[in-house]
Amino acid sequence: MQTLTTLALGLEAMARVLEKYQVDATVLFTAAGIDSQPYRDADARVPVAKNARIWAECVRLTGNPCIGFEVGRAITAANLHAVGYAWLASRTLEEALQRLARHQSLVSTAAHMKVARTEQELQLVIQADPGTPQEGVDTLLAAIVAICRQANHEDFHPLGVEMTRSRPPCARQLTRYFGCEVVYGAEVNVIRFQLNQVQELLPRQNPALAQASDKVAGDYIADMEHHDVVSRARVGLIALLASGEPSRGALAKHLHISERTLARRLSEADTSFRDLLDKTRRELALGYIRQPRYSVADVTYLLGFSDQSNFARSFKRWTGQSPVAFRQSMSDRGA
Repeated sequence: MQTLTTLALGLEAMARVLEKYQVDATVLFTAAGIDSQPYRDADARVPVAKNARIWAECVRLTGNPCIGFEVGRAITAANLHAVGYAWLASRTLEEALQRLARHQSLVSTAAHMKVARTEQELQLVIQADPGTPQEGVDTLLAAIVAICRQANHEDFHPLGVEMTRSRPPCARQLTRYFGCEVVYGAEVNVIRFQLNQVQELLPRQNPALAQASDKVAGDYIADMEHHDVVSRARVGLIALLASGEPSRGALAKHLHISERTLARRLSEADTSFRDLLDKTRRELALGYIRQPRYSVADVTYLLGFSDQSNFARSFKRWTGQSPVAFRQSMSDRGA
């Protein structure tokens, strides 16, 4: 499988925050095996595995388990490449959030975002890859609200925020920052907005600039997807699995390419739709089954299996054990 990546521009905000802790970010980045100032190249990307090591060191060196939220608050539109500029130039925040969801792979290929609407609310749902560091998710949630405020006004706040993570020690500060109720241990990460509020015209709307930025983002993603179709397909599968077993046609539609093009690009990457689906399910299954809050029935549903017996057979083929036996063995080892 190809490497999941995030945009390196976000590390510029991290460097600014670390400076307050008297931590030299250039040393940190070099030790992780990337350029000492990776954000100097606006198109540069960082593998999620290396990003995870960087975040672990950030927490250790600052002693702040909430460092991700602090970096998120420091994110500006410029840290999000063309997506950020399109955001500021959008007519409304609803339009901006739709753009973010549409171009989310530019920011990270390890996350999937979708916008849902009710009669009174707009919801931005964020599903992160199981290998994504928690601090990365924390950053994204805080950054979305930060840029909404940059585009609108400093007093802007969502209706509510829900996070899958456990309650952090900075929970009280986060309630003040978001300006709304924050729920932890939720099923999904979601930011809820009042619909009429996100439909108001933004003060710096510029449709021509937004459209031009859309093209830059689209060209970037098209080039990235051509070279990294496996990662994009994997993120797409994760998004589709909860609705049942996805077909190759459904995945192609999700990726906005033809089924024939998808098959050809996967073949060029020495894989196939069926093989990628199996590998994706295996990785997700191992991640979910290690988390006690997910029952075997929950994992069956999340992986798109029709029933638990089908999931159990696949899990035994992957690991040589049933899901229950595997979870018990992990518990016995203290993992």
